Amino acid sequence: YSELGELPPRSPLEPVCEDGPFGPVPEEKKRTSRELRELWKKAILQQILLLRMEKENQKLQASENDLLNKRLKLDYEEITPCLKEVTTVWEKMLSTPGRSKIKFDMEKMHSAVGQGVPRHHRGEIWKFLAEQFLLKHPFPSKQQPKDVPYKELLKKLTSQQHAILIDLGRTFPTHPYFSAQLGAGQLSLYNILKAYSLLDQEVGYCQGLSFVAGILLLHMSEEEAFKMLKFLMFDMGLRKQYRPDMIILQIQMYQLSRLLHDYHRDLYNHLEEQEIGPSLYAAPWFLTVFASQFPLGFVARVF
Repeated sequence: YSELGELPPRSPLEPVCEDGPFGPVPEEKKRTSRELRELWKKAILQQILLLRMEKENQKLQASENDLLNKRLKLDYEEITPCLKEVTTVWEKMLSTPGRSKIKFDMEKMHSAVGQGVPRHHRGEIWKFLAEQFLLKHPFPSKQQPKDVPYKELLKKLTSQQHAILIDLGRTFPTHPYFSAQLGAGQLSLYNILKAYSLLDQEVGYCQGLSFVAGILLLHMSEEEAFKMLKFLMFDMGLRKQYRPDMIILQIQMYQLSRLLHDYHRDLYNHLEEQEIGPSLYAAPWFLTVFASQFPLGFVARVF
């Protein structure tokens, strides 16, 4: 550095001394009293909010199994309701003793999925299908996170808190379960997203995840929804599209463009003429698994 006539930059964490070994160090700009008051005000408001959410959490745990909440959760129009015969097939599989250790016939399951999943059993069926996937793929993903209990994660603080809180009101704002500010739905959603941001440090929280977690939460309890989100992200590989480089998301949009080119050439040519690439419309589809822009009944079928 002496040859260059420069010194390495000081670390932002290094304490400032009035007189360093190389002469006086310029004094840092001091915050004004107004700026300090604003910082204190912001910190106090965040603390009040956290205390309020903790109090609401206690109420939530007491009322999570409430029948009204269950009705609110499933308050959406179902597309092509499931036939009674198909519902019977699902109920028989779900009630099989020791089902979590039994490998069911894949063709039978595919047929049942193709014929539809009954709304009131949807959460239980998703868990059943996840069990079957793990039975057939017993070796866990190399990128599995540490097995930290959900309740332990809830006790910690996340640096993603602000981003999560902002997105709570934007996630299914017209659905009765999520519409109340800091109501049961928003609070459970916050808990799931906070816990996941702590579990997966690389992804943390990414816009779009709130819709994925929200769909799961409509069909199962809070902790079950968290476990299913973890399954989708790590075992099914969904987290790849949320990684900071978002390379997988770019690949998905290229694949969509190529499918349009190969199978719907007229539509592809029209979009190209108008200079409408997949990045202008498809990113929310992939990042929310279609949940942000399509009817809930359709989205539930996609899941």
